[in-house]
Amino acid sequence: MTSKGRRPASILRESSLELGSPRLATHYNQQTGRPIRDGAGKKRKHPDYVDSVIIEEDIPVESCSEDEDGNLKRPKRVIKRKRTPSPSPPPLSPIIQDAMSSREVTPTPSPPNGDLDRPICLTFNIPQGFQGPFVVKLDRGLLDGNGQGSRSRDQGTTISRVERRSYFNTTGRRPQKQPRKVTVSSHSNIGFLTLPPELRNKIYRLLFIAKQDLIFYFPDNFCLSSAFLRTCNQVHEEGRSILYGENTFVFERNKYTRAPLWSPTLKEIGYKDMRLFLKLIGPRNLSMIRDMRIVFEDAMPSSTPYLHSQEARRFVNDEHLIDCLHILENQAKLREVSLSFHGRRCLQVDVDVRFLETLAKVKADQVTITNSQKMPYSEVKAHPEVRRLLREAMIRNPPLHTVLQNSAGNI
Repeated sequence: MTSKGRRPASILRESSLELGSPRLATHYNQQTGRPIRDGAGKKRKHPDYVDSVIIEEDIPVESCSEDEDGNLKRPKRVIKRKRTPSPSPPPLSPIIQDAMSSREVTPTPSPPNGDLDRPICLTFNIPQGFQGPFVVKLDRGLLDGNGQGSRSRDQGTTISRVERRSYFNTTGRRPQKQPRKVTVSSHSNIGFLTLPPELRNKIYRLLFIAKQDLIFYFPDNFCLSSAFLRTCNQVHEEGRSILYGENTFVFERNKYTRAPLWSPTLKEIGYKDMRLFLKLIGPRNLSMIRDMRIVFEDAMPSSTPYLHSQEARRFVNDEHLIDCLHILENQAKLREVSLSFHGRRCLQVDVDVRFLETLAKVKADQVTITNSQKMPYSEVKAHPEVRRLLREAMIRNPPLHTVLQNSAGNI
C-alpha cells in the first residue's frame, strides 16, 4: 500500500525519444549554457521526407567547359557591336530647293514711317510646281490711315520653317533670328492720370474739400471718401495735399463719455480723439495741415465725476491736450491757427506757466485769438498780456507760407 501523496512506481513512464529520460538531472551545453533535451537529434525522419539540399545538389549547375586536357575554359565575354551611324537623309526635291535657295533670307526693308500715302506692295515668290491653296491674311489695321496694324510685324523678320531648312541644307549653318520689332499703337487708352494737372486738381477738390469746417466735436460732414487715395502712389501724393492742406480742422473738448472694453467706468472723451487723429495720420500728413482752430475749454463736473476738484478739470492740466501741443510743435507746419479760451478762470502769465510755455512752441504764420462759434458773446478767458505774448512767440518769422492779410476777428 502506497503512502498518500506519493506516485506508485508502476505508473512511472518509460524513457522516450520525444520526452526524453524521466530522470530529474538536466544536461547543459558547455558552450552556450542552454539545457539540452535528451532526445535531441534522435528522432527518426519520416520516410516520405525529402531534404531540399539533396534536391539542389541533383540540379546540374552550369560550369565552365573543359578542354581535352581537362582544363577549365571560361566563356568569352560577348562584346556588343557598335551602332552604325544613321544614314544621311535624302536630299530635298530640286524644285523646292532651287526655288527656296533663290530667296533672300535677309529681311525686306520696311517703308519709312513718315511716308504713309504710298500704297502697300506685297510680293510673293511662289515656287515652281506649287500645288495647294495659297492663303494670305492681312490685318485690317494696315488699311487704316496710320499704315500700321495693332498686331503687325516687321516684314521679313519672321522666317518660315521651310526657309530655315533650305538655308541649313545650302549653307550648313542655321540662320540667325532677327529681332522682333514691337510697334505701339497710336490710340492709347485715356485714363485719369492722362488728364492735365488742372483737371485732376478740380476733381480732388470736389472729392476732398468740405463745404464747412471739419469739426471733431460734431462730425456731421465727415463723409468725404479718402479711399480714392489708395488707387496708386501718384494719386495719393497729389490728393492728400488737398485733403489736409485746403480744409480747416476744428478741435474742441468732447463732453460725451465712453468706457473702454476692460473698464466699466465711463470717462469723458475730452481731447483724446484729437490726440488719436494727430497720431494716426502720421507726421507726413500732419505736416500738410495748414489751417487749424483749437477751442480750449474746461471739463464739466457731470461728465467727470472721478475728478474731485475744479483745478483738475481745467484744460491747462489735461495731459492729452498737452501731448497734442507737443505733437504740433514737432511735426506741424501751420499757416494759420485760431485759438479760443473758455473756462472758469483767465489765463495768467505767472500762474499757468507750464501750459503757456508748451503752447508758445507751436509755430504758425498767422495766429488769431477769438471767441468760439458756439459762444460768440462770451468773454475770452485770457489776459491781454497773455494774448500779446502768445502772438509774439507763436508767429513764425519769416513766414513759411503765403498768408492772406485778414485782420477781421482779431481781439
